[in-house]
Amino acid sequence: MQTLVKSIILFAAFLVCCQESTACIDSLWCTVEPVQCYGLRNGTITIKKIFGGLAPYYYSIDGQSFSTNPTFDYLWAGNYTLYVRDGSGCVKTQELALSEPPELIVRLLAEDSSIVAGMPVSVRALISPETANLQSIEWRPPALFQQQGVLQQQLSLSESTNLAIELVDQNGCYARSYLSIEVAETSIYIPNAIKPGSAQDAYFTVYAGDGVKRVVYLKVYSRFGAVIFDGTNFAPNDPLKGWNGRWRNQKAQPGVYLWLAAVELLDGKIKHFKGTVTVVE
Repeated sequence: MQTLVKSIILFAAFLVCCQESTACIDSLWCTVEPVQCYGLRNGTITIKKIFGGLAPYYYSIDGQSFSTNPTFDYLWAGNYTLYVRDGSGCVKTQELALSEPPELIVRLLAEDSSIVAGMPVSVRALISPETANLQSIEWRPPALFQQQGVLQQQLSLSESTNLAIELVDQNGCYARSYLSIEVAETSIYIPNAIKPGSAQDAYFTVYAGDGVKRVVYLKVYSRFGAVIFDGTNFAPNDPLKGWNGRWRNQKAQPGVYLWLAAVELLDGKIKHFKGTVTVVE
């Protein structure tokens, strides 16, 4: 009798073990590595541990193609369904979301897109999101900027220039922006004739736009090479600083006179000019 009871107990235990061994997967432990930067395809989902079920296990992310690799990489951001099939054919599913950070955007703005050579211009960078944790700010070309790592600059340009800024945030994500600033040619006008004593054309001087800082010198020579006027370091557009058509307190003889001039621009460059001016009666 005791032998029969023992046999029944062993058989019952065998049935319980068989039922447990063929039970489907209970749960999954997964890890998710989000997409590093907006728009990239580098997210990862890994099944770390399976609770329940019968080995071997097979994995899928589309419910069609299964493999023994528990890691799915090079994934876009989005919602995914994981499928794990055990050795008995039971399939366990789990919904997962793969996130990505907001897009890092930068835009360069200038207070004026066209300036006169040497005039200061302010350039600033607008970023989105405003709370982005920036690890690096680089302006290009670097020779124009004495300080990197800031979002606003003030500079002077002597020629049309393409500017750029590159940002890197805490995730290693990049954002770039480009801006072209046109530098207008500085206008400089030097008359070719004067009429001493007249109401409008009695003086010979340098007329210039906003890009000129000063007249370094203006020299007028006689036909024999003698200096009959020598003006230095004066502002342009002031007729009284120029030549009045007189030499040694007398009216210069009508005729053609050679002149030389140099002007300093706002950016510090010196431009040289030469020509002739005709004195008329």
